[in-house]
Amino acid sequence: MVRVSSENSSERCKIEMMQTAQFPYKELCKKIRDVNGNIRFAGIINDNGRLITGAAKDNIQFYVDERDREMLFMEAAMRTRMLLEFDFSLGPMNFSIYYRKNVITMEFPLGNETVYVSAEKDFDLNKIPFEILEILKQVDVQVLESKTHDKSSLLIQS
Repeated sequence: MVRVSSENSSERCKIEMMQTAQFPYKELCKKIRDVNGNIRFAGIINDNGRLITGAAKDNIQFYVDERDREMLFMEAAMRTRMLLEFDFSLGPMNFSIYYRKNVITMEFPLGNETVYVSAEKDFDLNKIPFEILEILKQVDVQVLESKTHDKSSLLIQS
């Protein structure tokens, strides 16, 4: 995916934030969180690694503090962008999974954003990520269509 824009970067960020605000990302996060009872958190991260919105399981204790979550989200956005660089040779990236001692995390590309999901270890890795992917495939078309309607910004899929 290539972004062509006639705007400077700060104006483009403002436009993308306005477009993001129009899309019901909070509801998407809740829908993903509710796919399975072991999902702890689902959030949308912009391409700069900032959390746009998220939905956490009730009474959840986060493993990292707020400052470290910001760093975690920045790294997730950067990793996702870097992995997308290989789409031409390896095929489109659907998601990545990180299996840690305390938690499983997953990252899914969605337009210019990254969907970040964390789950308890008792989690079906062969089923749940694909259920989430199906939800996102339906949404991805809507996100891309809403962004291509903006005359100052054009998305080209390769």
